[in-house]
Amino acid sequence: MVLKSYISENTFRDSVYLMRLSNTIRNFEGVIEAEVIIGTDHNKKFLQSGGLWSDEIEKGAGANDLIIAVKAENEEKAEKAIQGALDELNKYVESENLLGEFIPRTFETAKKNLPGANLVLISIPGRYVEREAHQILDAGLNMMIFSDNVTLETEVALKKKALEKGLLVMGPDCGTAIINGVPLAFANEVKRGKIGIVAAAGTGLQEVSSLISNLGEGISQGIGTGGRDVKAAVGGITLIQGLEALLKDKGTEVVIIVSKPPDAEVTKKVLEAAANSKKPVVVNFLGGDLEQIKAAGCEPAATLKEAAEKAVNLIKNENIGADIKDLVVDEELVQKTRGIFKDEQKYLRALYAGGTLAYETLIMIHKKTGPIYTNLSFDNVQKIEDVYKSTGHTIIDFGEDEFTQGRLHPMIDPALRNNRIVEEAKDPETAVIMLDLVLGYNAHPDPAGSALEAIREAKEIAKKEKRQICFVTTVCGTDEDFQKRSVQVEKLKKEDVLVFPSNADAASFVAELFG
Repeated sequence: MVLKSYISENTFRDSVYLMRLSNTIRNFEGVIEAEVIIGTDHNKKFLQSGGLWSDEIEKGAGANDLIIAVKAENEEKAEKAIQGALDELNKYVESENLLGEFIPRTFETAKKNLPGANLVLISIPGRYVEREAHQILDAGLNMMIFSDNVTLETEVALKKKALEKGLLVMGPDCGTAIINGVPLAFANEVKRGKIGIVAAAGTGLQEVSSLISNLGEGISQGIGTGGRDVKAAVGGITLIQGLEALLKDKGTEVVIIVSKPPDAEVTKKVLEAAANSKKPVVVNFLGGDLEQIKAAGCEPAATLKEAAEKAVNLIKNENIGADIKDLVVDEELVQKTRGIFKDEQKYLRALYAGGTLAYETLIMIHKKTGPIYTNLSFDNVQKIEDVYKSTGHTIIDFGEDEFTQGRLHPMIDPALRNNRIVEEAKDPETAVIMLDLVLGYNAHPDPAGSALEAIREAKEIAKKEKRQICFVTTVCGTDEDFQKRSVQVEKLKKEDVLVFPSNADAASFVAELFG
């Protein structure tokens, strides 16, 4: 076996393109593993953990360089794979030069070619966002900033400027929105309807909108804000703007607010804005004070599932609690699952692509499981020292900035998480591996199929040591998504993976299992 690497200095390519190129050269004859990746510090750690590290990379690769790393059966096959990658990179440059279709390179030329536009979606490296965003606001357009790694100071400045101009800034790090029925970024294909959502939580918006659609109702608008919007430093500017817009919107009859608990002063502002509404407002501050929400005249929801179900019942003019199914855990399944573990198998390893779903699981199980180690910010949990190595009960959000700098989000490219599934199976203390599979626009075309490759390998590792691992999953999406939720669920169930109807149901089962 041979490891070869190549460094192309000061070379940048789009992450989606690099993911596809990596997959292409992995299929070369004799190639065991391969990555084409930008040389950020985090990506270097990824190469090290994946056994693709070399002295050449250590000494010569900078954050602006492109790395080709190949592990192959022999030197000839490794060299062939590297040359194949270089040939594709050259074709990429040539195709850009020869492309007949006009592709605007700046905001100014794009605006000239689409003069009626009133919304811009920004997806560029975070360090370049500030200049472009100010231009967009000065031109009088709303914007959605998909980019992460934008400073808090920049976010505050942009949102204050937008507020003065009567414009809306969704983001930074805003992963999902549905505006006038048009899904943006990671949104799902959901029914149109009369329920409006404003969310400081990307996968929270996806989970709630998908559950509503699966219950037969629909979405009027889905406004994302970015997770930091509810911090005191930002003041909930976009959340309150979004709430006010939905309260005025004639096509919205019920409003849902979804967020991690805002800072105290932001909570007060948001609830005051909702308190005098003639429309019912369902509020899901994950882990927040339900009595405070109720006192403000809003409908409190403890989980994303409950928020969706309450809104649907309000649209149907039914009793607010009617038909809302409590999170009832199948005790027979709990006992059966406990029976497959050896004595040393006692820990949960939850590997999430969706940050809001990871957070919901954390708040639902932490009181029952004992100490939890995580890279999420949450009181009464342990900050994990090394995100690449689990300790005790572990919940990891693979969508955090530390994993996405120079790499695709795990909902697009699950390779990093798939590698981790296999690594967790090697730990004799692992009992349960928990996953979320998120469908929708721009997500992986077959997340279940991709995960199952790693799950089968993990099961085989455990089997050799006469162990069994329980896999617990939830699939966020609808049958209207191009990945088709029912197809994804069926694939998982055929491999004896436990699939729950919502993330809250999955978390409730795990809490009971370890409680």
